[in-house]
Amino acid sequence: MNAIGDQGRSIVTTRRRDAQVLRPDARVVPVGMFSAAESVDYLRDRLSVPAGPSAPTDAELADLAAALGHFPLALSQAAAFLIDSRTSAAAYRRLLDDRRERLVDLFPSSSRADGHDRTVASTWQLAAQRAAVLAKPGTAQRMLGLVSVLAPEGVPQDVVLTAAACDWVGGTPREALAALRALHRLSLVTHDGATVATHALVQRAVLETVPEQAALAEAAADALEQAWAADGGGRLAALFDSVAALRRAAGEQLWRGGMHPVLRRVGEYLLGLGRTAAAREAVGTLLRQARECLGEQHRDVLFLRMQLACADGELGELAQAHGELVEVCREARRLLGADHPDTFEMRLNEARQRLDLGAVMDALADLVILVDDASAVLGARHLTVLVARRSIALCRGLSGDPDAARAGCAEIVADLAESMGPARLDTLIAMSQLGRWVGETGDAEGAVRTYAEAVAGLAEAVGRLHHETLSARHNLAYWRALAGRPAEAVHEFTIAAADAQAALGPRHPTTLTFQANLAYWRGRSGAAAEQELAAVGAVVGEVMGLDRPRMLRIRQPLAELRHDGGDPAGAVVDLTEVLADMRRVQGAAHPRTQEAVALLAHWSELPTRQGQGTRSA
Repeated sequence: MNAIGDQGRSIVTTRRRDAQVLRPDARVVPVGMFSAAESVDYLRDRLSVPAGPSAPTDAELADLAAALGHFPLALSQAAAFLIDSRTSAAAYRRLLDDRRERLVDLFPSSSRADGHDRTVASTWQLAAQRAAVLAKPGTAQRMLGLVSVLAPEGVPQDVVLTAAACDWVGGTPREALAALRALHRLSLVTHDGATVATHALVQRAVLETVPEQAALAEAAADALEQAWAADGGGRLAALFDSVAALRRAAGEQLWRGGMHPVLRRVGEYLLGLGRTAAAREAVGTLLRQARECLGEQHRDVLFLRMQLACADGELGELAQAHGELVEVCREARRLLGADHPDTFEMRLNEARQRLDLGAVMDALADLVILVDDASAVLGARHLTVLVARRSIALCRGLSGDPDAARAGCAEIVADLAESMGPARLDTLIAMSQLGRWVGETGDAEGAVRTYAEAVAGLAEAVGRLHHETLSARHNLAYWRALAGRPAEAVHEFTIAAADAQAALGPRHPTTLTFQANLAYWRGRSGAAAEQELAAVGAVVGEVMGLDRPRMLRIRQPLAELRHDGGDPAGAVVDLTEVLADMRRVQGAAHPRTQEAVALLAHWSELPTRQGQGTRSA
């Protein structure tokens, strides 16, 4: 704080940021963390002393500074410790990573920082004592413990004001908020009204003093689960980060009596983002923990096996995934019972995997029975029932009844909007599916309007780069092209393909689908795009294999471009080969196979044909 008075200028440093400090006649200059460059410069200069430790590289200094969160006091005291103990920067970095090491030993009072009497391990304690008198007794300390197991870079305020959080803190939401503000006033947290951030070193120091580690972990997990269930999709990334932070801090404490429900969100969230490989890795880790902590026949093990199989299916291992889901359903009926919610969800995923294998009518029959069974137990508007109804609509559309698919999707959108709200992620996903069947009934302009509404809602709810938003943007451009505006579609495909590459990576299936349709519609607009589409197909072949359904869906448009480019005989040869592979890989009854059959028959009658490109999966 920089204050000017009659006798001159005064500079006062303080951790406080409350009404007594924030005055119109005082100029407050916040002093935050060092930048990355400032941290390295400081450490390099401070460690360049005679008889000090061996000179570390800039890379080692940058790594150490990042581990210390660029906290000036921590950097200063770490440098003093390195000099006094002749420890190398790399060795000290390894000590920091070892959670068995206590901060009081890593920042000992015997190695004082530049001009500071207190250490990193003790400075926060004085601030916490002062914060404690500004709130209901006990609440500030327990609130500080709660935020210390969540994401340091910021957790939504609503998490620490949920019923579970307030129960842990020991106060009403108003009293919990007062405790949060007390911590903010003493700079232990930064609370901007929407999020709460805490320095990682403060978190670690606090956790080393919390006696009720298991109870704290359970309270934090309950708070995250309540916040996640209430969220419409806009803060899921921040909630996921806090779940990851809690897993690092709590370890096996989240497995007492079973896997905490919030851990079920991990794979679900990553799959929803299209990060299938990451989902498979994360669920595989959870499954190993579940087997170690709970045994092979626990319900959570079955649930994680289901999630792992779903990820395998998304990665192209369709038959293997379906076989695992059949086995999981059998085990669930035996161990949990036919009416258990998990059993219904496993049956849903098994039927959807059967659909992906091309057995549309078999999947439809299974799903109709599932909806009847689950509605009687869970209620007609349970999410499992609504997702099953969405899959029924998809089956009916793929089996040749787009009118029934459109009507079914419209009913689901209305039910979700009424029960969950029109801006909820599940509602918007259903609206996106509706757009497809509006178009398939012959109303391309209606599909454009429906997808445009879905894209706007998804962008508002989860952002323009979320996987669901990208998929809807893809389909909006696709139907805009079929509505007779290919130039606009190419423009949208170009922007969205670049966004997908930035968000998901250049070899992600969604990115490749964008690139395939971009090349296809460029070709339909007169550009020479066969080589571009062939290049995309080559990458798909490398990523997913030549026999994967997505690869087959790219080879078909390639044949279409060849046909429209003036080589109908060569196009017939190409499509005949694709059709043979489709029959072998996904079966003769698969809708995509039937589409290729119809196209090949059509080519025998007409010299050219308006193609349709590659739909999103």
